[in-house]
Amino acid sequence: MFPNGRWRGWWEQELHGRQWMDPLELHSEGARIWGKGHDLVGPFTFSGFRDEDGVVRLNKQYKGQHAVIYVGRAEGEGAIVGRWSIANLCWGRFALIPLAELAREMPIAEIALPVPARDRGFPVEIPDLVGV
Repeated sequence: MFPNGRWRGWWEQELHGRQWMDPLELHSEGARIWGKGHDLVGPFTFSGFRDEDGVVRLNKQYKGQHAVIYVGRAEGEGAIVGRWSIANLCWGRFALIPLAELAREMPIAEIALPVPARDRGFPVEIPDLVGV
């Protein structure tokens, strides 16, 4: 499940470079994902799902225009990254990133930090940096 609310997102295409989707709003409930936003092309809606293997499939429908298929995976801190395509005629990379205040609500994996050498009984030498 992804955080609900404001996100940042971009897509890349050779002719246009990186283009931001702003504003962008995404929501999820169970496997279902939906939202809306605006970019260089115009206003759009997103609808799709996350399957049991973690693959996210979204349909981006521009108002009164073409549709774009987004297929990606969740990557660190809740971002969704992958590839977009328009009827196999053109394609590129994309990223959808929850805003920081939304990401804070997501569970964080616990990381075991190594024990410093001095706490393991090893002598710790501090180099003399005077005159360096």
